[in-house]
Amino acid sequence: MAGFISKETIEKVRESTDIVSLIGDYTNLTRRGSQYWGCCPFHNEKTPSFTVDSVKKFYHCFGCGVGGDAIKFVMEMESLSYPEAISELAKKNNIEIVYESGGNGEWKKERDDDLDTVREVYDRIASTFHFLLTQNQMGHAALEYVKGRGLSDETISKFKLGYAPSDRTWLKKFLLQKNYSADFLLKTGLFSKNYPDIALFSGRLIFPIFDRKGEAVAFGGRILGNADGPKYLNSPELPHYKKRETLYAFNFAKKSIQQKKAVILCEGYMDVIAYHQCGIDYAVAPLGTSLTEQQLKILQGFADTVLLSFDSDGAGQNATKRAILMCREFNFTVKIIRLSGAKDPAEIMIKFGAETLTKSVENAILDSDFLLSKLKESYPSDSPDDKTKAALAFFSYVDSLRSDIQKESSLEHLAQSFNLAPEAVKRDFNNRSGARGRLNAKTENGQNGAKQTKPNAELRAVLAVISNPDEYQKMRRELTSDDFEDPMAREMFLNLEECYRKGEVSLSAMLVQSQDEEIQRQITGASASDEFHGDMAKYIDDSIALIKRRALKRKSEKLSERIKNLHPVTSDDEALLSELLSEKMQIDKHLRQH
Repeated sequence: MAGFISKETIEKVRESTDIVSLIGDYTNLTRRGSQYWGCCPFHNEKTPSFTVDSVKKFYHCFGCGVGGDAIKFVMEMESLSYPEAISELAKKNNIEIVYESGGNGEWKKERDDDLDTVREVYDRIASTFHFLLTQNQMGHAALEYVKGRGLSDETISKFKLGYAPSDRTWLKKFLLQKNYSADFLLKTGLFSKNYPDIALFSGRLIFPIFDRKGEAVAFGGRILGNADGPKYLNSPELPHYKKRETLYAFNFAKKSIQQKKAVILCEGYMDVIAYHQCGIDYAVAPLGTSLTEQQLKILQGFADTVLLSFDSDGAGQNATKRAILMCREFNFTVKIIRLSGAKDPAEIMIKFGAETLTKSVENAILDSDFLLSKLKESYPSDSPDDKTKAALAFFSYVDSLRSDIQKESSLEHLAQSFNLAPEAVKRDFNNRSGARGRLNAKTENGQNGAKQTKPNAELRAVLAVISNPDEYQKMRRELTSDDFEDPMAREMFLNLEECYRKGEVSLSAMLVQSQDEEIQRQITGASASDEFHGDMAKYIDDSIALIKRRALKRKSEKLSERIKNLHPVTSDDEALLSELLSEKMQIDKHLRQH
């Protein structure tokens, strides 16, 4: 339900939203005729089966079956409630949210206003910190540090690097002078929970974290000199900022990722910035956490290949191995960037320059080669025990692959690397106790082949009317909800009737009225296909006649059963029997004539 947001606002949001532009922020779309196609952002696929209709303003995936309008898309992708998704789209389209009467509506408006102000505060502070770094004596030492790391003025400006003053009370005083209330500042995540006058970031080099639109929504801070505290500190989770669902520099890298169909995943802020300064502008990084599934979902609509560029130390190599398995689960091709002579991209840039870093990217190796080389280092002997341990360690990688061909090829690669018989390797792989991945991959088209309802004649009839809404009056004259045997078709018919009573029978109105996700899938799937386009009048007439005939047959059969079980004793029983016989005769006569 839409809470207390007015219906007029909801409709204005739906009509004003450019659904192609909206979804294009999550997956690369290509125009084909009147529709746009791309890889589905809701499941793993390499062959596009996801379509967006810019005229009817809906999306549908023929692979996993998801579908809906712009509001539904934002709900699913951003894990928002219906009112939150409407609010998000309203802001995007500069639409004022009008609330229907009710105290909760006023409370929600106040909460939305607070969220807008929090975002405004972060943007303002990012600019202030940047000024302090580049134009104020307070940030001189921090500026010397970043220039010593090889960063140019252009790069410092692009990433809006900043400096948070060492006085931990400075930020609170500054914001109070800008007329923000002390109560409001407690909600921003900028201050200690136990000591509300103390800023979370102080005496640190600041890396603003931007959302997809390029607005600052959080901060990362690196400690300077020999000060106490963790080397890096990150903003806490906030209503507008979820670490697990955000990638550092994605706003800068998205266009290049789309063009190259590839993305470089780094370990930290400075690594990303070094790549971008060297002209390799499709690098991003997780934010203070290990790589997450949500972050890979962001990338899967844009890239086919992930290049991993983590530190060469032990922790970095372990992170690389974990990331390989995760990326392969999402059906990415995975390559590893090997850096020699330095531990990270920033050091390579300083010591050897942009050309060396570029060559390192060009010479990235496949993940299987990387893993096998590491296993040969860990198990160097030619003993059966070492070979067995190496094989078992490699099997987890093979499990993560989603193609039978890839699995078989990788097992052969393992056999060749350790001088093993391929047949023995395959037997061991398949015979493991509890093996989760025999040589039969998950279905590519999402959600392990989630079952979808196959439309029957009744469903097809209602779907034809939804795709051709002018025909609904004909259907409602001839049929009632009791005429439908299929529960989903009956619910769709009732939803159509509710839309009709509200004055709008349309695809978007049906998507709003229908709460069942499978019904939404059926509606968008039918509208996205060509099955019900063109002149459907005769098909709909024939379908109505068929549904009506089937309903009469069912009624006749029920009457026969009642008559059979009725044993008249009283005159009332005799009258009821006569009535039932007469009704059955009329139905049977109608069935013979039609």
